[in-house]
Amino acid sequence: MAVKIGITGPVGAIKAEALKKIMEMLDNQQKIVQGVLVSEVFTNNKLTGYTIFDIYSKKKAQFADISLVSRIKIDKIGVDTRILEEVLIPSLQRAREQADVIVIDEIGKLEMTSKNVQKEINDTLNFTKPMIVTVHKKSRNPVLQEIRALEGVRVFDITPINRSLLPYRVMKVITGEEPI
Repeated sequence: MAVKIGITGPVGAIKAEALKKIMEMLDNQQKIVQGVLVSEVFTNNKLTGYTIFDIYSKKKAQFADISLVSRIKIDKIGVDTRILEEVLIPSLQRAREQADVIVIDEIGKLEMTSKNVQKEINDTLNFTKPMIVTVHKKSRNPVLQEIRALEGVRVFDITPINRSLLPYRVMKVITGEEPI
């Protein structure tokens, strides 16, 4: 059974910082980490968009922008699902084939954008490889409930207090030193 780690927490940089640290630790153990990272774009201290980054290919693309007119939105920001799909789908397909550990950042925001993205994420979540996903902490987020229902899942809630220890706990679960 493959371990699946969910990291939830408040808006802000601490989930991203923890994920980056975990990825460095996995890299130091010669583990192949692939998948996607999502970053916020700010203009004059205001959230104006989102980018997606393919960990393997290093391809980065802005898929959401405040000026984009779209019926698909994340946080009231228009989403270009074509750009999102062009990065996310091949990244997750490749990760399922090649990675030791798969990463999907901000899974809840991504999954709501298109049927193709939703299918790719679900296929990846149900795949038998270790995985780390981050989810914005909203108690009624259906994606978080889906993740909790999967077999072999351990969800960590990151806080300013546990932020420095959490990457080490996640690593213990991934390496089997700590039970799921």
